[in-house]
Amino acid sequence: MKTVHDIIIRCSNSLDRVCRWGAVACLAAMLIIVSTQVVARYVFSQPPPWTEELTRFAMVWGGMLGAVVAFKAKFDPALFSVSPTRSRIIVTAAAIISASAVAVFVLPVLYFSFFGADWDFASGFVARQAGRTADTLGMSMVWVAAAVPFAMATIVVHLLARLAGDESGEDLKAFSQ
Repeated sequence: MKTVHDIIIRCSNSLDRVCRWGAVACLAAMLIIVSTQVVARYVFSQPPPWTEELTRFAMVWGGMLGAVVAFKAKFDPALFSVSPTRSRIIVTAAAIISASAVAVFVLPVLYFSFFGADWDFASGFVARQAGRTADTLGMSMVWVAAAVPFAMATIVVHLLARLAGDESGEDLKAFSQ
């Protein structure tokens, strides 16, 4: 039988795979779109107007997904480093302080993504963007704005997995040293 800890860690790992592939797809899309724009501008002297906007949207999604991947891999800035060989109380206190620091940043962003003052859904970031359209593509800006709450919610899942004992980011720490 799976424990809640195992389910949270498995969910976090699945989201990490999706975010990694999404970030790579966004970077590839940016490369293709910018290359298209360069060829159209300098070879045909007529760049399509949608290339800059679509590249910007891919950059937003790629940046947010990259931040999520960095958090899961523990490449995010840490307040302090505590050796796991320290006493259990110190390690636990450090984990609680670190988790609290992440929550202090992520939870308000997540709240204001959906709600405004007085829990008003209509004045939340995503709802406000739903009423706007992209200049050249004509698509709803909600698809771009959705990157923010998706990334923040995914970071919450990764944070819960860290607190549940997920050590999957530890193997990547060797690359940063």
